Amino acid sequence: MLSSDIHFDSRVCDRKLLTKHFTQAKEKDAPIFVFGDFFDAMGTKKDPRSQMSHIRPEYTTKEGYLNLISNDAIDFCKDYPVAFVSEGNHEQNITKRHEIDIIELLCRGIDAKQGGWAGYLRLAFTDANGSARRKFDLYYNHGGGGNSPVTKGTIQTNRRGVAFDADIFVSGHNHNRWVMELMRQRVDKMGNVKSRPQNHINLGTYKGQDDWERQMGFPSPNKGGVWLRFYRTTHPADIKVQVINA
Repeated sequence: MLSSDIHFDSRVCDRKLLTKHFTQAKEKDAPIFVFGDFFDAMGTKKDPRSQMSHIRPEYTTKEGYLNLISNDAIDFCKDYPVAFVSEGNHEQNITKRHEIDIIELLCRGIDAKQGGWAGYLRLAFTDANGSARRKFDLYYNHGGGGNSPVTKGTIQTNRRGVAFDADIFVSGHNHNRWVMELMRQRVDKMGNVKSRPQNHINLGTYKGQDDWERQMGFPSPNKGGVWLRFYRTTHPADIKVQVINA
């Protein structure tokens, strides 16, 4: 399961939907990857965006705001197969202002791998006989810029497809969920020309709209992440991937 922009500690985080999807991942024995902004983390005194109306009430009654949201996230995630969490702009802001890496605290608490703003993951499979190896390289980048109300961020697909060598591209940040498949040609070791799909995925969010987003006239966000389903075809060494909205 691929997810992003959960904003776990926000008052408008859809925890019911989040729990549903994480429970489905547990039932499927599917590892969960989170690509930035697991936390909202806008409730600190030094954050100019901080508003009490945006903070869940359980985080406003005690001291140690960052400790509270970190420990609560650990308690939630430890029951689910969260395997990888990377940094988003909300966590980066906390590290910059407070010199505390709350993604590191979360990953250490649930024994998950930690990632930076951007990077690669390699997903490798063997054939039915355990010999031939098939790999999928996934490039992720949390994303940047504004809400992209017209293009939804799709203009980045061709740029990334040229700049980075990967089979799957994953981003988030703008709370728009879409999947685009591009075809590209490669020459294999035997000199054969083969076409393979390149999947570009922009993940949705689990955060609803707050007052500021309504005032800005932003459309309702696309909620939820996606499933990557890997399956064998009739040829034992041929493994394909299917992207399904969560």
